[in-house]
Amino acid sequence: MSDEQLSKATETLIGALGRQSAFWGLGRMAGEMYAVLYLSPEPLSLEAIANSLQVTKGNISIAIRQLEQLGMVRRSWRMGDRRVFFEAETDFWRIAHSVLGLRQKPEFDQSFALVEESLQLLEQAEPSPERDYAKARLESLQEFYRLLDGVVEVALTVKPEELKSMVEMFNEARNK
Repeated sequence: MSDEQLSKATETLIGALGRQSAFWGLGRMAGEMYAVLYLSPEPLSLEAIANSLQVTKGNISIAIRQLEQLGMVRRSWRMGDRRVFFEAETDFWRIAHSVLGLRQKPEFDQSFALVEESLQLLEQAEPSPERDYAKARLESLQEFYRLLDGVVEVALTVKPEELKSMVEMFNEARNK
């Protein structure tokens, strides 16, 4: 692969993970930083990450903390160097487990609580076809959330490698 192709492949991955990260609410910069670290054979300093993305160190400091909190990157040090270096977690099942537990589960719980509150408020409304329709819709949504919450709970109670095995078994059974 030529240097130009390698550079294009790297830029494409950085863009892809930036988009995906923005979609999940982490911000584009966090995904781009993760891509740089993921493709790096050695831990990088904040300065090296910033240079790679052509941004200032200040622009990436918040994103690096987010990535650390989610277990997507970890700190490392070099003997005789006072700088902090970062490396990517490469076990995607571990990352998925961490993100579900730290980020998605609290959001799910908040949404579930708001649906429950909506149902309670509907119960106080005057009986009408509109109320009955809205109540049926909310009860359907509530049932979906209960099932979804059950899937998330299962995912969080098993180790990441067990989750991977479960998904592989499910895919095998589905493809038969």
